[in-house]
Amino acid sequence: MSSPSKFVAILNPDYEPVVEREMFAKAGYQLIVAQCSTDEETIAAVSEAEGIIDIYCKITDFVARNIPKCKVIVRAGVGYDMIDVKACRANGIQVCNVPDYCTEEVSDHAVALMMMLQRKLMQHFQFVQAKKWDGMLVGEVRRLNALTLGVIGFGAIGRRFAVKMKEIVPNIIAFDPYLDDGYFQKIGVKRVGVEDALLNSDLISLHCPLTPENYHIISNDILNRMTRKPIIINTSRGGLIDQEALIKALEEGLISAAGLDVVENEPNVPQKFLTMNNVIITPHTAWYSTDADLEDRTRSVEDVLRVMHGENLSFIDA
Repeated sequence: MSSPSKFVAILNPDYEPVVEREMFAKAGYQLIVAQCSTDEETIAAVSEAEGIIDIYCKITDFVARNIPKCKVIVRAGVGYDMIDVKACRANGIQVCNVPDYCTEEVSDHAVALMMMLQRKLMQHFQFVQAKKWDGMLVGEVRRLNALTLGVIGFGAIGRRFAVKMKEIVPNIIAFDPYLDDGYFQKIGVKRVGVEDALLNSDLISLHCPLTPENYHIISNDILNRMTRKPIIINTSRGGLIDQEALIKALEEGLISAAGLDVVENEPNVPQKFLTMNNVIITPHTAWYSTDADLEDRTRSVEDVLRVMHGENLSFIDA
C-alpha cells in the first residue's frame, strides 16, 4: 500500500514557485499553491498542509486555531506583521522568518536613495533633459561629511547601512531600544533616544519593524518639530510614516526630501508624492537581487523541512 500524500502550502506568492515545488517534491511533499484573501479561504486551502510558506497572506488567531495539521509557518521575508505569531505558537505551530537574506540589498538601496536625494541627482537630470546645463539650478547642496545621520533601528540592516555610510558621514547617531551598547560602540555610532535621533539629524534612515509602538513614528508632531530639514529614507515598512503628515511637511519645506521603498496600503501611492521632484519612490524592491531571491526561497523550504524532520528552526526572533 502506498503511503498517504504529504502536503505543504505556499500562500499568496506573486511568482511561480518552481524552486519550492522541486525542493519539496524531492523531499516527498506535494506543494499546494493558493491565493487567499479571507480567513475561511486560508483555512480551506491549508487544511491538509503540515507546513506553510507565507508570502503575503494574513495568518490570524482564527486561522491558527483552525489548521490543526500545520506544524510550521515560515514567513518568506523579514517581517512578521502579517502573522499572529503568539496565536500560532499557542496552537503548537512553530514560526520563523528569513531575516538576513537581503541585508546587503536593503542597506545598499538605502544608501542609493540617500545619495541620490542629497546630491539632487534627479533634479540635475531633469534640468539636463530640459537642455539646461547649469549645476546651480537645483539650489543648495551641503557637504555630506559635515552632516549628522540618524539611524532608527539598529538591527542587521541598520548596522550594515551605518557601516556603509560611515566613511561618507562620520557623525552617526542611532536608536534601538533592544540592543546592548556594544553593537553601537563596535561601529563607532553614538546611541541616543528616538527623539534625539529624529530631531538632531540632517539625514534619517528607518530600519525598524512595524509594531504598535512605532506605528507612525514619523508623525505630524515630530515633523513639525524638525528644524534641520532632514532627508528621510524608509526601506522598512510604510506604516512607520504618517504619509499625509509627510506630504504636508514636504510642501511646507520642513523636510528636504524623502526616499521611500515602502508606502502604506501598497501599491496605492498618494498622487501628491508623484508630483514632487524631491521624492523618490521605488516599488518595495530594496530586498531584491537574484541572489537574495533564491536564498529567501530555498531557506524557507529548508526550514519547513527541518520541522518535518524533527529538527530546530534555523532562526527564531519573535
